[in-house]
Amino acid sequence: MASTEIALVLGSGGFRGPAHVGVLERLVELGVPIDTMIGCSVGSVIAAFYASVGLPVEGLIEHAFGVRPLGVIGHAISLRSQGRVGRYFERWSHPVTSRLELLEGRDWNTFHHGVRRLGFLMHDRVRGERIFAVTGRERGLTLSEAVRASSRVPMLFPPLRKEVEGVGRRLVDGGVSSPTPVLHAVATPVSASHVIAVDLTASLKRGMRSELDRWQRRLGDRLLVLRPRPASDGGRRGAGRFIQAWYQSGRHAIGPEEEARLRGWMERPSTERVPAAIFGENQPSLPSA
Repeated sequence: MASTEIALVLGSGGFRGPAHVGVLERLVELGVPIDTMIGCSVGSVIAAFYASVGLPVEGLIEHAFGVRPLGVIGHAISLRSQGRVGRYFERWSHPVTSRLELLEGRDWNTFHHGVRRLGFLMHDRVRGERIFAVTGRERGLTLSEAVRASSRVPMLFPPLRKEVEGVGRRLVDGGVSSPTPVLHAVATPVSASHVIAVDLTASLKRGMRSELDRWQRRLGDRLLVLRPRPASDGGRRGAGRFIQAWYQSGRHAIGPEEEARLRGWMERPSTERVPAAIFGENQPSLPSA
């Protein structure tokens, strides 16, 4: 009997991203094996630093969120500007670029902490299509390109221009297509038997794009949706108190009930996978997604 294969889906959420670290820390403490990590937006950054770079969970907060807003703005302006203006703002963007450089040269097959597969969701602004790259189906993207594109918030950052399988793309934040992309955890080539999805969407209307309620009905006990929310947001976005509030909310999202379900997954190996019929009419479009 095959063992349970768990995919962890880290959705979009911007400054609320420290909650992903809190969830991941609790999963490590409980000994939950993560076979696949799928990210979009800030979730892609966390997944890449943890699984590809190999940072320990306690180091993720500093590397992913230890950049002041001025550094993020400087990086955005330097990407959009050329000549003297671009060079000027490069000085401000160094904290961001130095972290992104950790992804350079990383491949799609060498991972840490027991993870065997990584996937990232991007959105093509020109055609309004989702683009998903994953280990075994990289689609001509380097891992670094996929992470950078997946986390490029529209309006703030310019899209990453890339030809993907013969088609010119302008790639931005995958959260535009689906803030919490459970679909790609259960579709091929990932085909996880169980999924943990961390939903950080602030807007109910935007969150509906992930169709989490629909997936919950179809997957039942095999999908655990976590929605971290702090009692207090800690004030200004990106400030120390704000980061800690969302980090703690991630830890608290796994309470006794969630822990019991996760232990049940580990104690009862499963050979089940999501049947093809579950995708309905969407299945033929998956190869281009």
